[in-house]
Amino acid sequence: MNPALPDDEARHEFEIIVCHGNMIRYFFCRLLQLPPEAWLRLTTFNCSLNYFVIRPTGSVSCRTMGDVGHLPYDKTTFSMHHGFNW
Repeated sequence: MNPALPDDEARHEFEIIVCHGNMIRYFFCRLLQLPPEAWLRLTTFNCSLNYFVIRPTGSVSCRTMGDVGHLPYDKTTFSMHHGFNW
């Protein structure tokens, strides 16, 4: 939020990063200040969406991680497996 702008003119910024699931899991751990090796216990599906909020104060929250609600079931994959039965 830009303090020079009135509240009704405040702007939000979004950055879209397209990358491998391993990088997403690593970023997740770093953003939430978890031990880096915790990424080994996380799973993300192919083409999943992840939404992180970084506030001006520096606090971070994860709104979603690994969301595949935009994909039909038959298009959901993880590590060459289809659907959720892996």
